[in-house]
Amino acid sequence: MKKILLGACTLMVVAAMTSCDKKAADSKATATDSLATAYGQYVGSMLASDFGSFDRSGNADKKEFVEGMMIAFGNDKSLSTRMGMQVGLQMLNEMNQLKEAGMEMNKAAVMNAFKKVFLADSISMFESAEYSAKFRELYNRAEKEAAQAKADEAAQAPAAVDNVKAGEEYVAKLRSENPNVKTTDSGLSYVIETEGVAPKPEASSTVVVNYTGKHLNGEVFDSTDGRGPATFNLQGVVPGFREGLMLLGKGGKATLYIPGALAYGPNGNQGIGPNEMLVFDVELLDIQE
Repeated sequence: MKKILLGACTLMVVAAMTSCDKKAADSKATATDSLATAYGQYVGSMLASDFGSFDRSGNADKKEFVEGMMIAFGNDKSLSTRMGMQVGLQMLNEMNQLKEAGMEMNKAAVMNAFKKVFLADSISMFESAEYSAKFRELYNRAEKEAAQAKADEAAQAPAAVDNVKAGEEYVAKLRSENPNVKTTDSGLSYVIETEGVAPKPEASSTVVVNYTGKHLNGEVFDSTDGRGPATFNLQGVVPGFREGLMLLGKGGKATLYIPGALAYGPNGNQGIGPNEMLVFDVELLDIQE
C-alpha cells in the first residue's frame, strides 16, 4: 500500500513540474482528461450502489454489464445505428416485462415483422392505425390468457387444492349439524341470525357494517371490534362478502362461509392462504345509497 501511495505522489510531483511548460491548449486537454475520469467514477459509484436492483431476477452480473457498455462505447457507426441499438434495447426491455407477465414472444418473429413493415417503401396512417389496433386487441387477449394460465396453475398447487377440500368438508359438517345452513348457487354458505328490515342493499350500495373475519380454525384475521363500524361500497369487497350482505336488511346479522373462489382465489392475500375458505360474522347497520 505504501509503495502505491508513494508512486501516486511521485506522479503528482512530475505532473506539477511539467505542467508549467505546457501551453494553454494542453491545459484544457488535461482538464478534459480529468473530467473524463471524474465522470466515469461518478457514474460508476452511482450505478454500483443500486446495481442489484437492475435485474429483478437476482442474476445481475457486473462483468456482463461492463461488456454491454463496451459494445456501446466501441460503436463508431452512424447516428442511425446507435438509434437502432437504443430502440432494440427498449424493445427487449418491454419484451422481458411481458415475459414476466406470462407473455413470452419469439425474438426472431418480432424482428422479422418489424423489418417487413419498417423497411417498406411507405406506410399510410391508416395502415399504422390498423397495426396499432391489432396489437392492442391481441395484447388484451394474450394478457387474459396469461392471467388465466397463472390462475389455473396456482389453483392446482397442493396448498390450494387442500384448502378447497378443507372448506368443502367444513361446510358439509356444518350442514349435517345445522339445518339452517344454506348455500347459494355461487357456492356461498350462510346462516342468517336476523334478516333485518327491507330494503336490502344492491351490488353497488355503500353500507355500514360490523364484522369479524376468521379462519376455519377460529383465528381472527380482521375485525371492526375496537375500531368502530366500517363503511364501504360493495363493489370494493370480495364477491362472497358482497353476496352475503345483499341477503340482509338494515339491522340484519349473519355468518358467512365464503369459499376461496368467492374470496381471494388461488393466489390468496396477506395472511390468507390460496383458495382458503373464510368465515365472517356480519351485522348490516345501515345502507347509504
